[in-house]
Amino acid sequence: MTSTGTYLTTKRRFAFAPTRPFAALRWGLWLALPVLATLLWAVQGGVQDPKLDTTDTQLLLKGQYLFQFAKGNDWPEASKSGPFVLAVHGKPELVEELAAKYASHPIGSQPLRVVAVEDLSAVGEPHVLYSEASGSDLAALLRAVKDAPTLVVTFGQEALLAGATVNLFGSDRQLRYEINARDAEKRGILIGNRILSWAVQR
Repeated sequence: MTSTGTYLTTKRRFAFAPTRPFAALRWGLWLALPVLATLLWAVQGGVQDPKLDTTDTQLLLKGQYLFQFAKGNDWPEASKSGPFVLAVHGKPELVEELAAKYASHPIGSQPLRVVAVEDLSAVGEPHVLYSEASGSDLAALLRAVKDAPTLVVTFGQEALLAGATVNLFGSDRQLRYEINARDAEKRGILIGNRILSWAVQR
């Protein structure tokens, strides 16, 4: 009986032993499959994702700058009721970027409202107005907000224009900005110290 019992135990041990490596391998593959699928998805996404190009990177930076201009400056008391309006002229993709990332963030006690401007005659008096227009279109836009407490932000101008408060421009593969402090004062807008410290002079 003892020898038989020992034989059966030994037989079972050798019967099951060869299958254990295969079971471990099978379980390892099942555990690895989700990881491999995630890596494959990430690689494919990295290759195909259009958000990785330089144009969209610049779009993200423009959105960040505009939000910081809204947060970091101070407007006249008469402008501190109702929503804080950030208007973008002729750049719908920037409107989408701002609305998606920042619309839920208030400016002081004012809810942030991001609007698109297409009709120059219907600009109104937004707190911040961004435009990449030039020539007669930009001149018409500046006339529309001539005396308003509006922080006018342009892009790519060779120099700060009369009526524009901030001009964004590319320099050394970076996005920088310059400030027309006189225009800000004329409009009753107090430029924050941090915004001033980040500005450059050309």
